[in-house]
Amino acid sequence: MSKENKATITNEYPLEKMPAVDLDIEESIRRRPFMWVENDIVLLLRKLMADVIHFFGAGKIMFEITICGDNDFVLGITIEYGSKEFWKNFFSGNIDHYYPIALRVISSRLEIKKISPEKTEMHISFNKEIYPHAIVDYIKLSEKVLQFALLNRRCEITTIDKRQAFINQNCYHFPQGVFYLFERATIEVLGKPEFKITFDGTINDRSYQIGLAYRTDWYPAHDVVSFANDITTYPSTLVDGVLEGLISACRKYIKENNLHTYQIKRGKFINGLILVCAVSGENLQHGGSFKERLEDEVVKKDVKKLMTKLTLDFFREEKEKADKFLWRFDTGHSTSSMY
Repeated sequence: MSKENKATITNEYPLEKMPAVDLDIEESIRRRPFMWVENDIVLLLRKLMADVIHFFGAGKIMFEITICGDNDFVLGITIEYGSKEFWKNFFSGNIDHYYPIALRVISSRLEIKKISPEKTEMHISFNKEIYPHAIVDYIKLSEKVLQFALLNRRCEITTIDKRQAFINQNCYHFPQGVFYLFERATIEVLGKPEFKITFDGTINDRSYQIGLAYRTDWYPAHDVVSFANDITTYPSTLVDGVLEGLISACRKYIKENNLHTYQIKRGKFINGLILVCAVSGENLQHGGSFKERLEDEVVKKDVKKLMTKLTLDFFREEKEKADKFLWRFDTGHSTSSMY
């Protein structure tokens, strides 16, 4: 890379004071940038925000993504507290969070400006010799940012596009997380769910949001959405754990109540199902050609145990609703009046 094309980090955090990056990593990114960050500025911005969240830890974070020109971007970051040392660590050679390193390598301009004790801005232009396709589709950016905000509920994200005569601007903030999707799904359906279970908490250092319900109209198609960190993943061991916990609870309840004519069949659990679930945490195990499937057996085991308990508690407290739901498994009836 020629000297004039190297990124300069100025203002509060000059480049010469930044930690050195492993030259092999830098050279690899420079020669094969798409292998590291793909040919997608939107993905790069999302990953940078994810790394900021990881480094800052707890607390509310506000992001502001401004597109000033086709190769002129500003990423504003506002947090409840500021830290100069953070920026030194953020651009260090941590291979587990390499997007900040990649940003240093593929940028022709990278200026970090301290706006206030809480707010910092990164002014970015990309080196067209290394990263030639820097133009952002604003609609695509908005779609990806919306999903990111859903999965990172303590974030507030504003996107601004100044390239047109009229400025486009959107703000995304979902303090309820993916329950926004669950609530919308249950409100919009014709058959309002009576069987409804939610969980929002932590198991073994992993955070879960699970919303499960069953529609009351006649055997409708299922609606399942599953996330693992920032990845949409289905099928997944998270969904498998939810369903296996539900099945286990039904079998236990049937045995407790001596319902001898009831036969549990997995296929009938799909009819009318609304399930929105998400898990976040370190070292989640993924599979598939593009790591698109969650294949974490610990998640499956923990969620199965949780859903067994939650479902049994619901059945015991809401016997009438339990009987209506379980009627689908009664071999003495060809159809169910409710499900």
